[in-house]
Amino acid sequence: MKLSAFSVIWAIIYLGFGLGLLLIPAAFMTTYGVTLNASGAFMTRILGSALFAYSLIFYWNRNTPLSDKTQRNILLANFIYNLADTPVVLTATLNGVMSSMGWIPVGLHVFLTLTFGYFAFKKA
Repeated sequence: MKLSAFSVIWAIIYLGFGLGLLLIPAAFMTTYGVTLNASGAFMTRILGSALFAYSLIFYWNRNTPLSDKTQRNILLANFIYNLADTPVVLTATLNGVMSSMGWIPVGLHVFLTLTFGYFAFKKA
C-alpha cells in the first residue's frame, strides 16, 4: 500500500481513539476494564486531544511525499511514540490493569509501530 493510504488509516485510528478519550473518557476506558477518577479522566482527555490532533496531521499530510523532511519527521516521531508505548500497554494488559480488551490497543500499537517504522526508514 501507499503512504497516502496508510495516512488515512492512521488518521481513522487516531480519530476514533482521540474522540473517544476526549469526549467520553470514563465510558471509553470502561471498555478496556479501566475505571477513571476525576484526575484520570482529566489526563485521558489530554491524551485524547493529542491523538485527535495527530489524526488531523496524518489526514492533512496524506499526499505529502516521503521525500519531504517534515513527513519523515512525523513518521519517525510516531514510530518512536508507538515503540515506547507498546510495552506500557502490553504490561498493563498482562498485569490485569486492563481487561482482555487491552489486547486491542496492544495489537494496534504493534501495527502502528511496524507501519510507521516501515515508512520512516524506507528510502524515498
